[in-house]
Amino acid sequence: MQILPLEPDHEAALHAFLAEFDAAGEAVIPAYFAPRDMPIEQIVEEHRAEEAGERSAPMVPASTRFAIGDDGAVLGVYNARHVLNDRLRVFGGHVGYSVRPSARGRGVATQLLRHAIDLLRGLGTASILVTCDPTNDASARVIERCGGVLKDRGYSDEHGHEICRYWIG
Repeated sequence: MQILPLEPDHEAALHAFLAEFDAAGEAVIPAYFAPRDMPIEQIVEEHRAEEAGERSAPMVPASTRFAIGDDGAVLGVYNARHVLNDRLRVFGGHVGYSVRPSARGRGVATQLLRHAIDLLRGLGTASILVTCDPTNDASARVIERCGGVLKDRGYSDEHGHEICRYWIG
């Protein structure tokens, strides 16, 4: 498995990735923000601009990477925010990630989060905030496996539910 930026030649694999979430009834894919019908060239350009900090507020500079399996399949995605704004301090944190349903339970999320941590450390981020829903035991285990310590539980008015906030220091 490799973790790298999306490229135009990943188009078919990206469509299969998105279709699997749709088939599983998961309309929202954390860390994947492009509209489903956006052309891949535009997605690649949006990711480049986001990473370069060329997007306007309230967007923050962020890096999006994809886990690509040995067979070329897109297995997962992460979005690592280089800085936090007020909204991200409550919900979202520095890193969001998702793994396609058929690849869950195989360590992909752990590898994605470790890669995101390394990327953020390379940018000089000392303490990394990662949030998850209190009912998402699998994500909590991934965060803890990567050194996350539960700091508190907060409430997101925007999302209407409680959020667990972990810090990786």
